[in-house]
Amino acid sequence: MATAVDVGMKSAAPSGRYQTLLVGLLGVNIGIVFLDRTAFGLLAPMIQPEFGLDNTQVGLITGALAVGWALSSFALPRAADVTGQAKLLLVIATAVFSLASISSGLALGFLTLAAARMLMGFAEGGLPPLTFHIVTSEVAPGRRGLAVGMTSTIGLQAIPLLGPLVIVGVGAAFGWREAFWVAGIPGLIMAGAIWLLIRNPPHTRTSDTPKGAIGPLLKVRNIRFAVLLAALNMTCYASLLGFGPLYLVNVAGMDAVTMGAAMTGVGVVGVFFAFVCPLLSDKYGRKPIIFAAYAITVVGALMMALAQGSSPIVFGGTLLAAAGGAGTGALIMAIIPGESAPAHLRGTAMGFNAGVGEILGAGLMPVLVGMAADSLGLGILPWLLAAVGVLFCLISLGLTETAPAVVERRAAA
Repeated sequence: MATAVDVGMKSAAPSGRYQTLLVGLLGVNIGIVFLDRTAFGLLAPMIQPEFGLDNTQVGLITGALAVGWALSSFALPRAADVTGQAKLLLVIATAVFSLASISSGLALGFLTLAAARMLMGFAEGGLPPLTFHIVTSEVAPGRRGLAVGMTSTIGLQAIPLLGPLVIVGVGAAFGWREAFWVAGIPGLIMAGAIWLLIRNPPHTRTSDTPKGAIGPLLKVRNIRFAVLLAALNMTCYASLLGFGPLYLVNVAGMDAVTMGAAMTGVGVVGVFFAFVCPLLSDKYGRKPIIFAAYAITVVGALMMALAQGSSPIVFGGTLLAAAGGAGTGALIMAIIPGESAPAHLRGTAMGFNAGVGEILGAGLMPVLVGMAADSLGLGILPWLLAAVGVLFCLISLGLTETAPAVVERRAAA
């Protein structure tokens, strides 16, 4: 039976100009989304006294968003695989995200703010994997790493760097409620632009497509390995971002200004590796690049642990420790699952990896890391980062290479 294709879809491959537009527009869209994801943490010092929140309630609001995010990471790409309406789902999720962001600024207390943030998570969580699904469906296989890397760099690294400056600046000047609208209102504009300028990608599901989702995915070797790598990747990156500032101040003895410079450097390093690693993986392969990125992380973590009070070494080690999380995120969450899964489950595979990584790596593991730090001291942080990095490298050896150019060269040889 012929493959089902969206009615409005042209048979010709998309032009290079359209691919550039696609990457730029969708990258900016998820960048606006990630500006909001960090907004509550940045605005919490303003919100907490007004609503009289205790620290547990602050944590519950943060957790509400994370739960919604994790569920949506799987549900939205899965719905795209089943219905073939990836563009429509992306537009709806972006619009709902915008309304939820605006409603966060209209909250009256703890319950309404928690509800708004959970709704935000349901809208936001599926946007990155759904975005990568559309990009990988439309871009030529030989440029897939470049395209996803650029989308990730724009949306998950570069634009979020503006968060502390923009969100806190607006909050301080006009109030925290207005700061939530910084991402919400542009989101509505982006939803309209995507509807007008982006086409629906090909849909590969037909009436005789095999049923099932998770079962068939877990039969694929690369999916099983990639899920483990996704959890480790999120563990490392979330631990570095969550506990790194405390380590630098309380253990390494940095002042607040130097710590702030180091964490800003982490963001800048993230931008670099988020672009370069997927780009290089097109030519040299996915496996060696993700291995190399986490080898750099291990070196950085050991520099932090063995610095013996040298602030420059700790500073440099902190920057290097960010290489793995930033450089492998798009490869592990999107490119490798998408290239390994059956055609009708590509979006589902990306969402499944993102959801598991979010729940285990960003949700559960930081709690365990915090418990370990309470028991053994924050000095354990770089050793944990190094251990996660080594484990990541070892597990990555079990992957089967998926980069089209590398696979073709090996087949020719």
